[in-house]
Amino acid sequence: MDILEQVANDLNINKEILAKSSLEVFLNKELLNTEAEIFKIAAKHGIKSVLELDALLKKGKVIEEDIIENFMELDYLESRREGLLKAIERIK
Repeated sequence: MDILEQVANDLNINKEILAKSSLEVFLNKELLNTEAEIFKIAAKHGIKSVLELDALLKKGKVIEEDIIENFMELDYLESRREGLLKAIERIK
């Protein structure tokens, strides 16, 4: 018997319902954490997205060496957010 089945038995609930609910809570927590990290980077640069940061870079308003780590992190976080949103939609 796996841990999910054991916990479902302990709580006297359906294993699939427990799995779906647990997954939904996990994905929403990850989404909140991801959005918080996006907000921190965006606020630091006065932008809302990686596209806006890219526009500042192209206009010469920021120096690539100064923002490259934040740019890459923001790009990753926005991609992760999209994946989390898709996963949340899939389980609904």
